[in-house]
Amino acid sequence: MSKSLKRKRNRLEVESKDAKRRKALQFPKAGFNKNNGDCACSDQTEPGHQIEKTQSKHDLDEIHEDKVKESPKVNSSSRASELSEFPAARPPIAPTIVHVSRPDEVEETRKDLPIVMMEQEIMEAINENSTVIIRGETGCGKTTQVPQFLFEAGYGSSHSNSARSGIIGVTQPRRVAAYATAERVAYELGLNLGKEVGFQVRHDKRMSKSSCSIKFMTDGILLQELKSDFLLKQYSVIILDEVHVRSSNTDILIGMLSRVIVQRQKEYENQQKAVLLGKNISREQQIFPLKLVLMSATLREDFIRKLFGEPPIIEVPTRQFSVKAYYENRTEEEGDYVEKACKKVLKIHKRLPHGGILVFVTGKREVQRLCQKLQGASRELMKRSVESDADEVSDIDSVEDELEGYSYDSETESEREFFHDDDRDSLCQDTPRLVDGNVTEVAGEDGSIVSPKAGFDSWARKSSLFCNSAGKKGSFPGALHVVPLYARLNAEAQLTEIEKVKEGERLVVVATNVAETSLTISGIKYVVDTGKEKVKDYNSNGMETYKIQWISKASADQRKGRAGRTGPGHCYRLYSQAVYYNKFPDFSAPEISEVPFDGVALLLKSMNILKISNFPFPTPPEASAVDEAERLLTALEASDTNGRLTPLGHSMACYPLRPRHSRMLLTIFQIMSKQKNRARANLVLAYAVAAVASLSCSNPFLRQFEDIHTTNHDNVCSDAPLEHSNQEKLTKKKLKETLKVPRERFFNPSSDALSRAYALQCYEISKRPVEFCNDNALHPKTMEEISKLRKQLLERVFEQSGFSGGEKEFSWIYGSMEDVERDWRVSYDKNPLSLYEEELLGQAICAGWADRVAKRIRGRSSSVSSDLGDRKVRAVRYQACMVKETVFLDPWSSVSNSAPEFLVYNELIQTRSGPYMYGVTRIKSEWLVEHARALCTFSAPPTDTKPYYEPLTDQIFRYVIPAFGSHLWELPPFGLPMNKFDQFRDRVKAFAYALLQGQVLPCLKVVRKCMAEPPGNVLKPEAAGRRRVGNLLEKLMRNKIHNCAALRQVWKENRMELHPEFLAWFNKSFQTSSFEALWSLMLREVL
Repeated sequence: MSKSLKRKRNRLEVESKDAKRRKALQFPKAGFNKNNGDCACSDQTEPGHQIEKTQSKHDLDEIHEDKVKESPKVNSSSRASELSEFPAARPPIAPTIVHVSRPDEVEETRKDLPIVMMEQEIMEAINENSTVIIRGETGCGKTTQVPQFLFEAGYGSSHSNSARSGIIGVTQPRRVAAYATAERVAYELGLNLGKEVGFQVRHDKRMSKSSCSIKFMTDGILLQELKSDFLLKQYSVIILDEVHVRSSNTDILIGMLSRVIVQRQKEYENQQKAVLLGKNISREQQIFPLKLVLMSATLREDFIRKLFGEPPIIEVPTRQFSVKAYYENRTEEEGDYVEKACKKVLKIHKRLPHGGILVFVTGKREVQRLCQKLQGASRELMKRSVESDADEVSDIDSVEDELEGYSYDSETESEREFFHDDDRDSLCQDTPRLVDGNVTEVAGEDGSIVSPKAGFDSWARKSSLFCNSAGKKGSFPGALHVVPLYARLNAEAQLTEIEKVKEGERLVVVATNVAETSLTISGIKYVVDTGKEKVKDYNSNGMETYKIQWISKASADQRKGRAGRTGPGHCYRLYSQAVYYNKFPDFSAPEISEVPFDGVALLLKSMNILKISNFPFPTPPEASAVDEAERLLTALEASDTNGRLTPLGHSMACYPLRPRHSRMLLTIFQIMSKQKNRARANLVLAYAVAAVASLSCSNPFLRQFEDIHTTNHDNVCSDAPLEHSNQEKLTKKKLKETLKVPRERFFNPSSDALSRAYALQCYEISKRPVEFCNDNALHPKTMEEISKLRKQLLERVFEQSGFSGGEKEFSWIYGSMEDVERDWRVSYDKNPLSLYEEELLGQAICAGWADRVAKRIRGRSSSVSSDLGDRKVRAVRYQACMVKETVFLDPWSSVSNSAPEFLVYNELIQTRSGPYMYGVTRIKSEWLVEHARALCTFSAPPTDTKPYYEPLTDQIFRYVIPAFGSHLWELPPFGLPMNKFDQFRDRVKAFAYALLQGQVLPCLKVVRKCMAEPPGNVLKPEAAGRRRVGNLLEKLMRNKIHNCAALRQVWKENRMELHPEFLAWFNKSFQTSSFEALWSLMLREVL
């Protein structure tokens, strides 16, 4: 085809694309038909972002005539049936077009996106249905373009008709994606980020309440909004993106929105009936049906049908660049997959054309290990390239053999064929024919399907010239620019590091599954997929285990797609095709079935969803997980025995925290309300909030703990020279010595949480926080995360305290936020908390982790030597209340030196050397009865103990012997309130004794020597026959006086009640000289 014809065809294609986009806004099928009350739409608008709207002359009449057209019901569920009735009941919509001015670069990029060609079809579906599913592979443009389609159609515009004036809400499962997408959409629309396009994530918010049209947010943010506004009245459309990730928040949102759509439709219909009856409804009170758009790369349709009936599913064409997938002949499941990935990367680097390499491994430790290997190999390779003759390819082979400890001769014939084929693909148009995305069939020269070997042999004959040039001068590979990427790294900093690739270097990004969906890395041509992921496995007794498992087919396809964003790509799967088809599940398990359910249970109960089993989960959680969550909420005193939230539980649900953390925070409010000296109350609150924030995030002292349970695989390669291994050991030893200084500076011997809190205080006071982290072995990103969460929580504390409907008991009333910040930002050379203040915070931590208590195992074998990597460590043994087996105290814990009798832990993780407790705090046994009474059992009161009066609570208590947890650990005697009716006589006796002792009326203390007999006689059974003892007890029982409040009520009615009974307790001389003055003083102290 001639160049002129090609140009003409391309120009026609662009024009046809633009025409299709205009039709999406103008054609009747795009939502502007007679059924909707729309008139013809003018294509003339004023310059800029002005909006032109054509008003229908008979809008009100059409509202009156609006009928609900029922579509066929779905038999899957009642809710799906309800939803299937609603799509045709649409409000009248006047045609609106919002014209935008995009940069030329954006227009050039958009025209090749597959989804732009489908704008008309997408808008038709959204306008005519309550729920729409858009399914498209990564790179099709759905995330950035669908919000723009809606915006241009008038959704989210205050100038639009009421049905479309609500905000376009877009959720993302991760904060990085929410921010990046908002920034990109604002740029493409030529709008300002923070005005028409805004975003809100956990620690950041940039949006205008008055002019926001598109709001990007995490799913957790929308979930919090649902708690205060169940109908989401400010939104006209909700887009849930990346639904296939199946985060807990997304699953809850899907279930919630299935109800919201139904309720919004009913509210709209009720308003229309009211209008027919002549009622005027203001614009602010008007409510319209809600549109829901579910977007995903891969999505299971079974739960969609269960909740939404049969919504239209729009398939968007795949990315414009193909990606070829290659499999191993066999899979060694017990082998070292990191070593195997290292070999594959080096082979790609040696043999294939230039292009970035993205390697997927399981976790942070594996990322660091592989980066170290590749960096070492790159250094040695470049060193050898200078010393040796680069003309000889054999020299390169010898370098790789020496460095990597393997021979290329060990490659299978199939592997060699694949690599030669990749080289040729850059020179010829012949490509393998893919079946299900895999190189299982290859097209022969005549178009027939032949074996892979025959096909590759054919390509070999065609491209012999390229093969012969492999050993020519200049073919020596360059250096590797290796960049790690995992969740705890700063994504923006890492992406900046990726852009620093020098000319001649090859980019290698070693990442966890965070690079599957959240981030797009330009320049990636090759993907090396280990096929594995690291997940945290939870069981009912609180034990957590990190395990390595195969990913799902959907995840494997996501990883493969990362190689085809900017050009044709290649994906090398380090597992066989048989493993892929037989062992990989189709989809990853939803997060809601993999993590503790307590936070979800608290959220649902706070929204008055008491019977959790009735909630429309896309994938219902296991019944055992729900039961475990119910037990935890009861243990935390967040719910009663009937499953209803207590006042404490309602207050806990107001904070964006797990139930444990919110219980800790509210407990410090309760504790401080009982303190007489509150001079440093704001500093205690500051440390409580800091401790909560630090326990909600990963350990900031990460570098101190990295080597504890590692295996000895940190050398550059398995056959590294001895001097490399010795140097590695010396480096580790030096690092350990260096880490002793910050350990001694920050560590609090009573609590790991308070150690982290003090480190956070010093971090926020420091003028150079990054340098501070580097100097003190702290993780910069984690510290930044904790700092942001601390500030957010402190703001929430005072927001809730200022809320008039909040419980006073769970509010902070001892200072302002400025007071707390002022006390927090005072620099201290050492931990500023007193021992008493540390105990107050320890009680709060105990309340939040009451079911995670451990008791030290005493005896000659109380500590054992545990083999941790390349050294022996003595670990103290404990018995955890929820676990049968012995557990160990983390040797790096700040509490390890004292090894207290009782402690609580934040995490219990199963390692190869046993279960270890992390995030430990020392507690006292008596705190367990005070803050974990639901987990205690109480024996009958000892016969040698007597009831006693407690002035602070104005109650009568009796000592009992408590036992804690499933192991029934005996705790010290504890006083419980005597509230039973059959104990009333004993309560009256105890109160009478307290009265005469002066515990209730302090004025009686100084006159006890004037009494006719000791006050203790009222407690003796044999003294009941004495007149003064019997008369006093009888009068107290007759008036039901068992505390000061009852006495006050009686004396308010009759001030002379009990006068003769008290008079009889004093000797004759006192009765005549001083009793009447004493009686007046007694009345004043009570009344």
